Amino acid sequence: MKRMFVLSVLLIIFFVSGCANNIPLLTLSNVEWYTTTETIGKLTFGYVHLSLSGATDGERVTVMTYGDGLISEEELILTDDKKFNQDIIIKFTHSADSEPRVYSTVVTAYNGTIQKKIDLVSQKLSFIIEE
Repeated sequence: MKRMFVLSVLLIIFFVSGCANNIPLLTLSNVEWYTTTETIGKLTFGYVHLSLSGATDGERVTVMTYGDGLISEEELILTDDKKFNQDIIIKFTHSADSEPRVYSTVVTAYNGTIQKKIDLVSQKLSFIIEE
């Protein structure tokens, strides 16, 4: 009975320590927020962009995007040495205006089901700059 208990404890310790070592590293070397607009007919669409580069030792990296109520994760393209450098549209709207707003997203690295997340928040951004 004692042996079974000791074996169970050792297996739990091994499993927990093994999972802790699988937390992926995620480093960001460049984070740049900016906006663009596009007029189609009578609507002025606004796009919030995030230019992002960095590295991971994880299996994949995603960035949360949203627009018109739809939340999604866009997977970044990793090089052979697990670096990324990409421009992502984080949000879009069909009614771009000059009101300054703050936007946010989450960058996530994955090793199987184990995740490392970094929350990012923009400075105040406007779609249309009034002169």
